[in-house]
Amino acid sequence: MRGSGARRVSCFMTHGYRTRRLAVDYSIPLMTDVKCTKLLVEAMRLIGRAPPMKTHTDCIAGRRMTKLPGFIDVHVHLREPGATHKETFASGTAAALAGGITMVLAMPNTQPAIVDRESLAHAQELAQKGARCDYALFVGASATNCGTVSELASQAAGLKMYLNETFTTLRLPGIHQWQAHLAAWPRRAPLCVHAERETMGTVLLLASLTDRPIHVCHVARKEEILLIKAVKERGLRVTCEVCPHHLFLSSADIERIGGAGWAQVRPVLCTPEDQQALWDNLDVIDVFATDHAPHTREEKESANAPPGFPGLETILPLLLNAVSQGRLTLDQLIHKFHRNPKRIFNLPDQPNTYVEVDFDEEWTIPERPAHSKAHWTPFAGVRVKGRVHRVVLRGETAYVDGVVLASPGFGQNVRDWTGRKLLPYTAATSIERIHVPSGGTVPAHTATSPERHLPAHLEPELEMNDEFIRLLIAAEAKTQASVPTTATVHFGGTPATAAATAATAPPPPPVVSPIPRVRCDSSGPGTGIRTLLPDLGTRHGHDVNLIGRHVLTVELFTKEHLNELFHLAQTMRSRVVKDRPLDDLLRGKVMASIFYEVSTRTSCSFAAAMQRLGGHVVHVDESSSSARKGETLEDSIQVMAGYADVVVLRHPVPGAVARAAHHCRKPLINAGDGVGEHPTQALLDIFTIREELGTVNGITITMVGDLKHGRTVHSLARLLTLYDVNLRYVCPVGLEMPEHVREFVDRKGIGQREFPTLESAIADTDVLYMTRIQRERFATDEEYQRCCGQLVLTPQAMTFAKRRMAVLHPLPRVNEISPEIDNDPRSAYFRQAEYGMYVRMALLAMVLGRC
Repeated sequence: MRGSGARRVSCFMTHGYRTRRLAVDYSIPLMTDVKCTKLLVEAMRLIGRAPPMKTHTDCIAGRRMTKLPGFIDVHVHLREPGATHKETFASGTAAALAGGITMVLAMPNTQPAIVDRESLAHAQELAQKGARCDYALFVGASATNCGTVSELASQAAGLKMYLNETFTTLRLPGIHQWQAHLAAWPRRAPLCVHAERETMGTVLLLASLTDRPIHVCHVARKEEILLIKAVKERGLRVTCEVCPHHLFLSSADIERIGGAGWAQVRPVLCTPEDQQALWDNLDVIDVFATDHAPHTREEKESANAPPGFPGLETILPLLLNAVSQGRLTLDQLIHKFHRNPKRIFNLPDQPNTYVEVDFDEEWTIPERPAHSKAHWTPFAGVRVKGRVHRVVLRGETAYVDGVVLASPGFGQNVRDWTGRKLLPYTAATSIERIHVPSGGTVPAHTATSPERHLPAHLEPELEMNDEFIRLLIAAEAKTQASVPTTATVHFGGTPATAAATAATAPPPPPVVSPIPRVRCDSSGPGTGIRTLLPDLGTRHGHDVNLIGRHVLTVELFTKEHLNELFHLAQTMRSRVVKDRPLDDLLRGKVMASIFYEVSTRTSCSFAAAMQRLGGHVVHVDESSSSARKGETLEDSIQVMAGYADVVVLRHPVPGAVARAAHHCRKPLINAGDGVGEHPTQALLDIFTIREELGTVNGITITMVGDLKHGRTVHSLARLLTLYDVNLRYVCPVGLEMPEHVREFVDRKGIGQREFPTLESAIADTDVLYMTRIQRERFATDEEYQRCCGQLVLTPQAMTFAKRRMAVLHPLPRVNEISPEIDNDPRSAYFRQAEYGMYVRMALLAMVLGRC
């Protein structure tokens, strides 16, 4: 058609194209098959409602998404045990996930109240079975448990003291009881008070006399926030929280809510002047918390309506709306709803956890939110801008566009975690802010210590909860003995004690901060890439720090490694696609590329990766090296390591790369060792599967071709054991997967099965991994010809395949994939080759300690 004057079909924008484009841009499910549509409509008519749907693959959207860290609500009433008609762990944590909250701290005013070891154990058992997000449980201070409740400090989120009238049986009426609990509860364990007006002044005075930190819940009045501001300025270690209903509602909204019964809450809705005072003193407020207190509609309509508002599903949309209006900065939101809760309550990092929000979506809060059993909200009808799109919790998609995917019991008690990292204690009376670069990129970590033994982007951390529990179990409450304050707990010792301890203690080891979830398109060309790609460290007992390490085998990697690597690769891909610079990341670094075997994709992608990150490449191959003169591999590696900061090596002999690593003082990356392993190819293969299908779990992967000599399939099969997959093998006789690989996969509990033909295996395959028959591995050409051409993927074979699947190939291909397949949208091998550059960019940055 070229030159004929005719227009290509793709030049026309049909109504169908516009419909499909709108469906993608706005994440609207679209059915284009009339028969399927009729079946769906008939099914909906028969069941009388929308069919339940669950998927871990959400729509590919053209919306502007922002990745934020998982938020933490430190003040939640989940009503279980005792009032499950109001809320349960399952329903309350589902509401939390729908609201972008990945961790909740549950209050103790249940029925029975959590006041001793038995009631705490019972509540923990219920939470273990029902919670969908991570959690910790408070214990309550009562008139009779002063001498025993401190024994539970290591297991509890903290101690809650109810000093004013509210919806509980735990109110402490006498000051002598307040004093007793303030003295007995371990100083380094969180202690929270419900204290209003004069009561607040009294308990703050007692806290100053006993020299202990204290956290004030749901501050609501002008006089209260000004009092807290004054005592902070005088050096008292006090923190406070504010709830969304006191920020966004006042006594002027009571009628709109539905009258006095519906508006009952503790503390009560205050005057507009009180409300404005909270906004005027945002710098004094440490934490945003919901005080989620669900009651049924029938209870709120009764003559004696109980106090409390549900809030888990609405807090984040309200705060996002405030950000869009300019009343709140993204910095403040992250600071008060993620960072400070972790510091104040000694909470560990949640690995691979983030929230995707759409800042641009405008919507109206419904009258009946879907997940909390309360099924009402005081914010019904409020128009907001900003919505939660997806929540990922510990690497698993827990919520997508209105559907909670995490099942009851998926949540974990964070006080049971051991070997976690705890954020350092700062002696300042308020916790430092997180700097958020313009454009909305949100770091999950910033350094805090004024005295630095480490680079500015590194931060010392201590073990959580081992150190925390050790301090709490110490007999401090009874003996007031001095415990070293190297524990990085907000409720810690005095600055003087901390300084004295720091002077005698050895400096902490350099630990690198976890990577945040950043919006990939948020920063302009002038934004430093190091602010977008922060440091990796230790996550939940797993060392994800790759700095200076050799990458010789896939057995090096954990699931945490892969998630961090892939998130970083996605960020780099987005910046490359948008022509945004990355060349300051590895500026001044040199990579030695040593290839004793021919290569196109691996060699060039490593070189392109290094150069895109600002580094330089020194390339050596067998024809240009002194190996032709008889120089040994060991000598060559030692020499090249002196010229470079990282070495990438390919060698035809299995085990040669591992042997060279013993003589290489710089990080060495295996780019393929004969028929052994090819770890970076396996990394990019799994990254491709994630990009093409949205998940690596629950799928069937069929490997086809030369499985005996194919180092790519050897590494890929091993690495896939980190996921829930099924493996299938199709190969010519004599080219089966090596027994040692099959045994390794079998030990990991992954299903394996052999098929005689490609057609018999392709029907329910999600990923078809084709490989070539490797001529160079055969002793004679006759042996090669006998195997070549037996397994060829043709358009006819693809008619048996799923409509949604992916065809991968490490390339080069010879004749195992028909060229006609290239136009099939399921063919991903050329995209796979491109993804390899982004994965290797991320790996180089991690190994060289720049991310």
